[in-house]
Amino acid sequence: MTATASPVSRPSPHVPPEPDVVRRRGRPAINAAHAVPEQRVLDAAFAAFAALGYEGTTVRELAKQLGVSHNLLNVRFGSKADLWRRAVDARVARFGSPVFAAFDEQALDDEARLRLVVERFCGWTADNPDFVGIAYAEGRRETWRLDYLVDAYIRPFKQQLDALFESVAASHPMRRVSSTAFMVMLVQGAGFYFAARPMLEKIGEDWERDPGQTQRKVRELADFLLAGLLGGNG
Repeated sequence: MTATASPVSRPSPHVPPEPDVVRRRGRPAINAAHAVPEQRVLDAAFAAFAALGYEGTTVRELAKQLGVSHNLLNVRFGSKADLWRRAVDARVARFGSPVFAAFDEQALDDEARLRLVVERFCGWTADNPDFVGIAYAEGRRETWRLDYLVDAYIRPFKQQLDALFESVAASHPMRRVSSTAFMVMLVQGAGFYFAARPMLEKIGEDWERDPGQTQRKVRELADFLLAGLLGGNG
């Protein structure tokens, strides 16, 4: 391997304590919505949208889960559509920047940058298995949410991947597979592998409990995909 990929960055393990909120029996405190950290709300919203879909997710149920008033949640985060956008943006900004940054690693040659992009993307799917749920829920029909995902994130990534494919192919034999098909393998292949861990455990996949297990699986999947892609014309 030409370059060693660094894993997708993770948030600092230090999380400031949440302020105490005085609760009255039967209803959230009036300042409860502001007492819940924004990142916690956005994480919970993203997980709900991924698991239940946009239509299946309600602000009322999300507020109940967080222990806040849904009216106050609306005031703080806007409409459900606004909350969906903010949850998606926050998730990509929090974990996705190292993937996009791999395209700009000028110290590496084209093949090494491709390897770095693939390894970091596989690492990102391991850290964000619920993104597979968002992609599956929104990728099958025409909605404003699909347009948002494509315009803001998917098309820019594909354009950079297309350019990198072209550069690598100029000096290295590559399989005839479109960047679109390869992206599907990354998200629905590597991504689903981590998202479907409970199912895989039931059919015998051995998930060790040591901290390095996930990164080893990330490298194995990335190496497999790269071997297929760079194995020559066929």
